[in-house]
Order: sequence, then structure tokens, then C-alpha cells
Amino acid sequence: MNTILHFALIGCGNIATEHATQITRVGKLVAVVDIDLAKAKKLGDQFGVPFFETASALYATVQQLDVVVIATPNGLHATQAIDAMQAGYHVLVEKPIALLTTDIDKMKTVAEQTGKQIFSVMQNRFNPPVKLIHQLLQQQALGSLKYVVVDCFWHRPAAYYTNSWHGTMELDGGTLFTQFSHFIDLLYWLFGPVNTVQAEFKNSHHQGLIEFEDEGKIEIKFLSGLTAYMNYSVNEPIANKEGSLAIFSSKGTIKAGGAYLNTLEFDVDDASLAAELQIQLDAMNKEQYSPNDYGHYKGSMRNHYQVYDSLKNALVNQAPYYTTVEEARNTISLINLIYQAR
Repeated sequence: MNTILHFALIGCGNIATEHATQITRVGKLVAVVDIDLAKAKKLGDQFGVPFFETASALYATVQQLDVVVIATPNGLHATQAIDAMQAGYHVLVEKPIALLTTDIDKMKTVAEQTGKQIFSVMQNRFNPPVKLIHQLLQQQALGSLKYVVVDCFWHRPAAYYTNSWHGTMELDGGTLFTQFSHFIDLLYWLFGPVNTVQAEFKNSHHQGLIEFEDEGKIEIKFLSGLTAYMNYSVNEPIANKEGSLAIFSSKGTIKAGGAYLNTLEFDVDDASLAAELQIQLDAMNKEQYSPNDYGHYKGSMRNHYQVYDSLKNALVNQAPYYTTVEEARNTISLINLIYQAR
């Protein structure tokens, strides 16, 4: 493959500028697509590339293309990824990769038939506190695990859902898909397969605006015997308040905290572990971490650059991508299991 990767971006909404920026850093953006032609023109003009209203027009016109990036409503991801692979291109699909595991299975089948690769976006795995926790778990450095608590208290105003695909079952799918799939991904990635799930859901502040819950409580029991408790909502009145994952173990507590899993907190009864964690914390405090800014709200940490670095390395150097389609499938399977527990 040519070492200069050529990308097209389908979907010119909130996250599109971040994708376009990273594309121009690692390769060449050749076109953008959106059914809202005004959005497509605005982004196309910003990055100096042609814009199209449909993917079919893109595929019929653009001659040199390697990767199609799909940043559209959740319910369109599977069909658009399949169409792109059948047209001859690799795909990078924003989270969630799809809403149903059956759709992911169809995507995998087409990838095998066409010889194209599917890349998913789970950028919070790159957050320094999250990476550290994963490393410590792999090393069994935390002792025996007692339980895990995930707290996600975010702000999504009425304007976010008004006249939008957000909030619909067909295109959004639910709060766990659009807002908190990263946290579900981390639970599976860190702690493995799930045994049973219990859940409660409410729509307390967005009645008439959304077709599902705006808050929930979940209890997940893993095959290992570990239990995780997750509390979440999008009802914070002003801004995202917290997005955290805390592990309680025989050696104490370690937490990836802040609003975006972007701070490290710990209280451990182990001198050598405490010293190592302090070194890591000091290093993190020297860095500046910021969330993606979507205008009327802010989202997860800005780690898409590491996603694109991994993608380029995978396609140019045949290195392993940092996550797999099967891992993305595990996340979607767990979200659906949670919703079935209502």
C-alpha cells in the first residue's frame, strides 16, 4: 500500500473536525460527505476538499481512496461500513461500531469477503490513568479485587436532542451507546467476560425529547466473581461532572477520575505501590489533557490522534491495531445485555 493514506469522511457533525484534523496529520483527506449538504460544504471548504451528499457519489467520483471514516448516527454505521468495504475500502467506524451484534457479524463477513479491515474507535483506552490501571491489573499489582464502581454524571441539555437523531431508538439506540459505551468497553477490557447483569433505568429530565433513559443503575457480575456497579446520567445541570472508574482491592483504592477518566487518584496500603503511583501521578500532572469540544458540550479526552497513529501503523507497517473488532463486539453485546435486563 502507498505510504500516503487517502481518506474520505462520511458524516460532518460534531466530531468531524477532529477526524479531519487527524486525517490531514497522518495522510490526505480527499473528500467529505453528509446528507446535509451545507455541513458537507462547510467542512469541505475548511479543509479544501470536495464535498458530496451521498457515499455513492463519492465512490463514483474519487479515484484514489484507501480508508472511509464513518462518523454518522449510530444506527447507520453497519450499513455504511459494509457499503464502503464492498466498494473496495477499509473503514474506521466511530463508536459504537454498531447497535447490534448481528450487524457486527455481517460487517466481519464482508471484511473477510473483500479483504478489507474494520477499525473501531475506543480512544479512552489511551487515557494515561486508564493505561496505568490496565498495566497494574495485567501485573496483578493491586492484590485481590473486591469491587469496581463506575460513576458517569454528564450534561446533555434539551438542545442536544431537539431536532436531532440523538434520542431516537433507531439512530441513537440509548445513552449507553452514545454517551457511555467507552465505559462499558473499559469494563470488559479490564475485567473480562460477564456472568449476569441487573439494571434499572429512568427518564427523569428528558421526557418527550428522547425514547429511552437519561439515567440508570447497573450491577455487573463477571465470570471471575468480581462485581462492578455503574451509576450514570446525562442530567447534570451545567456541565459534565464526573466520568470515573474506581477499583477497590486488598491493597486499597485506585481511580481514574475527573470528568473524562483523566485524573489519577489512589489510597493504597503498600509502600512500593504507593511510590510507583506517585511517580506516575507526578508525570501525568506535567501534561495537559483536554476533552473534545463540541460547542454546547464537551466529551471524552482528545485521544483520536493515537487512534490514527495506530491505524496508519496497521495499514502501512502491518502492525496490530490497538483494539479488535471482536472487542468492539463484546462492548455492544454487553450494552444489549444490560438493556435486556430492564
